[in-house]
Amino acid sequence: MSAPGLCDDPPNAAGLLVDTNLLVLFVVGSVNRDRIEMFKRTRKYSKADYDLLIRVLDRRKIYTVPHVLAEVSNLTDLAGTERTLSRSFLKKRISSFDEVQMPSAWAAEDRLYQNLGLTDAAIAAVARTHNCVVLTDDLDLYDRLSRDGVSVENFTHLQARSWGI
Repeated sequence: MSAPGLCDDPPNAAGLLVDTNLLVLFVVGSVNRDRIEMFKRTRKYSKADYDLLIRVLDRRKIYTVPHVLAEVSNLTDLAGTERTLSRSFLKKRISSFDEVQMPSAWAAEDRLYQNLGLTDAAIAAVARTHNCVVLTDDLDLYDRLSRDGVSVENFTHLQARSWGI
């Protein structure tokens, strides 16, 4: 089970919908933990953050949308062998995710689209329709989802809790 007190899902939550940045951390850290603090897209994270993310994801049903997976694939543009490993890792993990189809035209109709863009609008729409908790480190997305009554957890808050703050 996941670490107690870290991202406790509401009793009726279907699972966890993880945003792009955190899935990039998941892929990069899974390929090479030592790359986390050096790779341009994950350098704001540490190995401890990766470990925390792994604990949060452990044994949870993970939801995603094609928009997020496309971004993750593009943003894990490591070099050489690590690129091959990251693509292989993502390919293998995709089948373990519950990927919800969200046509772009539908996502663009979501109220978050104008301010946050297509991917965040798709995340919001799926979170609402599938009763998912969104895990994000994007403050704008966190704020909007919180105000809209969508279950959302800010990774920064999880980091602080894991440090005992």
